[in-house]
Amino acid sequence: MRNQIIRTLVVDDSTAALHSICGFLKLQPNIDIVGTASDGREGLASARALHPDLVLIDVQMPVMNGIDATAQLRQDLPATRIIMVTVHDTPEVRQACRESGADGFIAKEHLDRELPPLLEQIFACNESRV
Repeated sequence: MRNQIIRTLVVDDSTAALHSICGFLKLQPNIDIVGTASDGREGLASARALHPDLVLIDVQMPVMNGIDATAQLRQDLPATRIIMVTVHDTPEVRQACRESGADGFIAKEHLDRELPPLLEQIFACNESRV
């Protein structure tokens, strides 16, 4: 993963969270933010158009939640890695994320600490799952 540029789509309904996540990602040397979206349906459309390497997607959003969007993304773009982010870090939410096909899960408050090693794991070994 050292020299690999990871084309990334960020999906979150909170403008503040979207801004914060993108600000953090811009500091990462291997991340290229190719798009953003504000709900699951818009995220699906963007992913289908952009074919990103990675989608960072919020769990709870209007129109289409991240769990349903992830399940659809997994079918449409099986090579795209998906990491779900949320403020609702519970065993039930983590289980739902795994079942939807997510490659990883991070509580938003731990994004800065947990995302870099998770990306290393996911992109070093594409077999990794939650």
